[in-house]
Amino acid sequence: LRVNFGTPEFLAPEVVNYEFVSFPTDMWSVGVIAYMLLSGLSPFLGDDDNETLNNILSCSWDFEDEEFREVSDQAKDFISKLLIKE
Repeated sequence: LRVNFGTPEFLAPEVVNYEFVSFPTDMWSVGVIAYMLLSGLSPFLGDDDNETLNNILSCSWDFEDEEFREVSDQAKDFISKLLIKE
């Protein structure tokens, strides 16, 4: 299955690249949602859609923000295992 739509900040890299999607694609979105629920921040949101898509493709994110200070290591590990570029 190939798709080319969705809310940019939730897209997995394979969707951005118009590649085949599978179970890990959905798990990526779960990781983004978990990140947002635990911090109130979006891991890849840029100033515009292009920057957001480039952030996704670079798979660059971290837990450095103060919002993650009280988040458990287990929760961070859960997110880390979901936000993996295939």
